[in-house]
Amino acid sequence: MEDMLSREKLSTLLDQVTREITRREAGICLSPMGPAGAGPAGDVCTVYITFERGMDGTLCLCASADMFARIAREVMQTDDLTPQDVADVAKEYLNVLAGHVLIRLFPEAKQPARFSVPVFCREPYAPESERRHVTLDYTGDEAERAQLAYYTPHGDEND
Repeated sequence: MEDMLSREKLSTLLDQVTREITRREAGICLSPMGPAGAGPAGDVCTVYITFERGMDGTLCLCASADMFARIAREVMQTDDLTPQDVADVAKEYLNVLAGHVLIRLFPEAKQPARFSVPVFCREPYAPESERRHVTLDYTGDEAERAQLAYYTPHGDEND
C-alpha cells in the first residue's frame, strides 16, 4: 500500500475521509492537533480494523470515551446508551470509514481490498507486529481527543 501512495498522500486521504465521515455521521467537527503522536489521554477506547488484501496494515482510532459516546448518541439519536451500544456504533463507524478509504484507493490499487470485522477495546491499542506509518491527531468541537493511526508491517516509527 505504501508503494502506491506516499505517506503525505495517504495522510491527506485518511484525514479527508476521517473528517468527512465524522462530521456526516456524528456531527463532530474534527480539527488537527499539533505534532502527531500525543494522542488522547484519560478514559480512552480504541476501535481498529485490519486490512487483509490490497492494503496490508491496521487502522486504529484511539479516542476519548466521551467521543465514542457522542458518536453513539448522534447515530442512535438517544442518550440512553449501554456500553455495548457505544462499542457497536464505534465498530460500525470505523467500518464505514475504512470502506470510504478503500473506495478512494481503488483507482490506484486496481483491486478490491478486504478488511476484518472491527474490534473495540476499552483501552489504547497498537498492533505489536506492525509499525506506525501515519498518525493523525484531532480535537473535536467539544474538546474530545482522538488519534487515527495506520500501521503496516513495513511502517516507520519516526512519524
